[in-house]
Amino acid sequence: MQPELEVITKEIPAKGKGYILIRKCWPDQVDEAVRQGARKLLGEGATSIYAASTDPSAPLCEGAGEGYRLEFRHDMLGMERALDPGRPRPEGRLTLEPLTREKGGQFLAIYNASFFDVPNSATYGRDDLAQILGPEYRCGFALLDGVPVGIYECGFKKENPEIGSIGLTKDARGKGLGRELLLSVMDMLSDMGCTRVWLQVSTANESAYPLYRSVGFVQERLLSHWYEVISEGDLLA
Repeated sequence: MQPELEVITKEIPAKGKGYILIRKCWPDQVDEAVRQGARKLLGEGATSIYAASTDPSAPLCEGAGEGYRLEFRHDMLGMERALDPGRPRPEGRLTLEPLTREKGGQFLAIYNASFFDVPNSATYGRDDLAQILGPEYRCGFALLDGVPVGIYECGFKKENPEIGSIGLTKDARGKGLGRELLLSVMDMLSDMGCTRVWLQVSTANESAYPLYRSVGFVQERLLSHWYEVISEGDLLA
């Protein structure tokens, strides 16, 4: 069996980051799978490389490989919360405005600026915009006194909705608006008849991870361990 890899190059132009996701692999093939993915990413111009395995029989772990070493960076978690009547409620400082095609460029600009430094975040382009304007998503802007200061993205591909993203512009941070936005989105989902909500978060996200826990989200599953692949010697050999 050849290792099944997903080698993600999309973030290289904007951030220099490349990602290796091992989907299926024999345990004795892990080293070569990492090397194979790293060689491709280095060839594409990546300056930082991160790797994870979703195959429980072929986990990654810290330590040295042939021409590289792995250093643990963070976990990706799936967290859930019931949209029960006793949940915290927003103060009403923000208004949610649905995304329209005409304002797609503004949405992309705020989204990409908001998540540029977030671990494992994606840069959105026109193809992503076309997708999130579809029926399986509910996205839009967070307005403060009528001015967009953030965005939200919710997906409806599974039984319970996913809060895919909530983000604020740099000038809007540090004012408690992240919590306000999260609670406002939860209210929106509850008004739509949803009874539970879930999300994904990195343990390295020092603002979002504590926020989600503070309003009652709990870890339901560990999605992946992520390691940085650091070259030692000739990784391209």
